[in-house]
Amino acid sequence: MKERDYQIEVRTLLARIYTEVETQWYPFRGRGREIYSPAIDIAVGPFAISERHEERYTNLLEHTRVFINNLIDIHNKNVEIEEEQTSFEKILLFNENARCLIGIEVEKTGSRKHCIGDLVNASALGRIGLLIAWNPDMLRVFLRQRMYLSYLKSVGKNTFRTDNALVLTKDQFDDCLHGIA
Repeated sequence: MKERDYQIEVRTLLARIYTEVETQWYPFRGRGREIYSPAIDIAVGPFAISERHEERYTNLLEHTRVFINNLIDIHNKNVEIEEEQTSFEKILLFNENARCLIGIEVEKTGSRKHCIGDLVNASALGRIGLLIAWNPDMLRVFLRQRMYLSYLKSVGKNTFRTDNALVLTKDQFDDCLHGIA
């Protein structure tokens, strides 16, 4: 399956619990060329374009807590290191000024530089950043990059916090999606 076809399938499945789901979402479209505007593979709204939605995001997370906890549980098993694990409560209070509820990046064969961009964009733009690794190699890349950024923080270096970034394989994510009631 091509990544684009997969994005459409994911959008359809997420639409069972979320009313606003878009593929290839540009959070800064219309701002001209003065700002870089990454495309998020799949984004769950509401979309904070001209106003903030902290309370709506919190309510949506609470309303879909079972689904979110499934994602968190799988992520925590993938990272193995306790310091890299997260919880619903940590995510609930992280990146409150997000542009979307969930920013999802799907990666099949990207370079490491491309993957770190996916990690930063998903984490910065979503209340939850979700990184879907198409294969075990991409899973290792995302997990190592996430740990690298965390390590920089732990030794007092400039870094970017990715506390809200969850890393799952495509198969793991598919299982979560198919478990949506």
